[in-house]
Amino acid sequence: MSKTMSRRNLLKTAGAVTGAHALASLTGCEKSHTTSSSETELGRPALSRASANEEYVWISANANLPLFVAHDHPALFQIGKELGVKVTLAGPNTVDIPALVAAVEQTTARRPAGMMVVGWEPSALVPAINQAIESGVPVVCVDGDVPASKRLSFIGTDWYDVGVRQAQAMIRALKGRRGSVALLGLIEQYIDQQAFAGFRSVAEKAALTVMEPQQDKGNQAEAARVAAAIIQATPDLVGMAGFDSETGPGVGQAIKEAGKAGQLVATCIESEDKHQQLIREGVLTAAIKQKREL
Repeated sequence: MSKTMSRRNLLKTAGAVTGAHALASLTGCEKSHTTSSSETELGRPALSRASANEEYVWISANANLPLFVAHDHPALFQIGKELGVKVTLAGPNTVDIPALVAAVEQTTARRPAGMMVVGWEPSALVPAINQAIESGVPVVCVDGDVPASKRLSFIGTDWYDVGVRQAQAMIRALKGRRGSVALLGLIEQYIDQQAFAGFRSVAEKAALTVMEPQQDKGNQAEAARVAAAIIQATPDLVGMAGFDSETGPGVGQAIKEAGKAGQLVATCIESEDKHQQLIREGVLTAAIKQKREL
């Protein structure tokens, strides 16, 4: 479930994604092990410990994205320690889809105990994930799904709901104003497409004109550039909605530079320090936060 964050009340919210659940799911694919009745540092029952020889690999494009480094990576290493298994990170440090596919294929060749794959550009990943499954390597998709593949499951946020919640927050903030609304994100991603659809389902009923989604490459500087161009080219623009972790700060930068703070309503996904600062400044209106560590 997700909720909005207003300027005055920064609420911690949203659906579980990645980390502990994904790795615990994969270790469940292996043989059962002795279970301890003690509790973990997180206050939940301790999980069954697996073999120290088991390796589980998390694979993503933009693998060192600040959001991943702050939340996903620490959670993965923590749950790996609890389970007594080796956790490895892999994938390119940019949104390089061929390199991501190659990382999945190369990891499959090593035959780890399991893989957690972030589904950037799902169509490109289907063959590589299917090959892993057919080779006997369990695969769970996290954060971004690859629904057409043979992956065992998807653990992540309901992105359609993310879009719905952003639209609801924007409509409240607009207070009856009408005009065009821009969408920014990684337009090739299935999860972003779901979010765009959720946003449209609410915004269009409120008589807002929802523009075609624009690519921001998951990069703050690119999001700022794209947002600035939209602001300049769209006289009736009333709002902007962002759907990757770097969009909000990029949109906020463009709004500040255009002198439009308080005039344009801007919503986004994630609520890191830089997002919260822009909310406090009145540049961003609302944000949706994911509980990624779960």
